[in-house]
Amino acid sequence: MKLYKKKITFLLSGKGSNLFKILEANLKKELFHPHSIITNNTLSLNIKKLIYTKKLDIKIYENISHISPKILKGAELIFSVGYMKTIDRKIINKYEIINLHPSLLPLYKGLMTQKRMLINQEKYFGFSIHKVSPLLDDGEVISQKSKLLKNKNEIGLINSHKKLEHQYVFKELSKYLN
Repeated sequence: MKLYKKKITFLLSGKGSNLFKILEANLKKELFHPHSIITNNTLSLNIKKLIYTKKLDIKIYENISHISPKILKGAELIFSVGYMKTIDRKIINKYEIINLHPSLLPLYKGLMTQKRMLINQEKYFGFSIHKVSPLLDDGEVISQKSKLLKNKNEIGLINSHKKLEHQYVFKELSKYLN
């Protein structure tokens, strides 16, 4: 019996290292169908190379300044993995959207999370995956992973953060899908 695989659209703004790890892991597990990638920048060459060498059927939309329902057609879940723009309320109300946020929500909503953690001398850092609501980083938390904060400089903390996300984001997405 073949299980149905949800069609996921990914939103991103940066280099997409988390998305790369997710796509790579999904090649082995095949838990979902990567439907499309939407970025407000240029998609990284690493992700493009993975898509083309593995012959993945993924629509790519680059340099998109405003997300429209037209480019979301067919998406059953939208996963924002480092998308740094607000999502229109009409889109939020129409689609199931989850977001990867680099803090243990409800702490440190918005930007510059690592800097604020260091300023406040937090003992732990981590990430949250939450449902997107019309309020910034305010939706229901689906999962969180944390680790003892040992780095006392922002670059070190950002690197530790990425390592933690790379280790767990695909696993947490898998749990959410099942």
